[in-house]
Amino acid sequence: MMKSYLALIGVVFSMLLVSVEVHAGNPGKSAMNCIRASTNSNSSDNLVFENRCGYQVFVVWCGDLRWSKNECGDGKNGNFYTQSANISPYDEKTTTLKSGGRYQYAACEGRISFGTDGIEHPRYDNGSFRCTRT
Repeated sequence: MMKSYLALIGVVFSMLLVSVEVHAGNPGKSAMNCIRASTNSNSSDNLVFENRCGYQVFVVWCGDLRWSKNECGDGKNGNFYTQSANISPYDEKTTTLKSGGRYQYAACEGRISFGTDGIEHPRYDNGSFRCTRT
């Protein structure tokens, strides 16, 4: 009887840990050390963001993007960056710049959705950002 009670407690505790991990929000930490941004050597118009860390990060960026007329500072709701993407551990995101285009980016640990939860980057701060807890 005691063994099955202890086993049940172990299962419940394990489920609690998994639940906490699944529902944990963004920690509010920068992930700039995780991201390597580079132009692809095969085509100088490709911009590649590579996540070199073992956890999920998100990147926000702006610049002379081929498929967007928005520039840095034109983000929604008074924000600086105009684009965003989640990048899995050791994965990458590729986008396209106009020929010879410039860009700026920021990165935080965690995930981003269609809003800006997890990061603050006001239009007037010229790319400065702060990762926030969610």
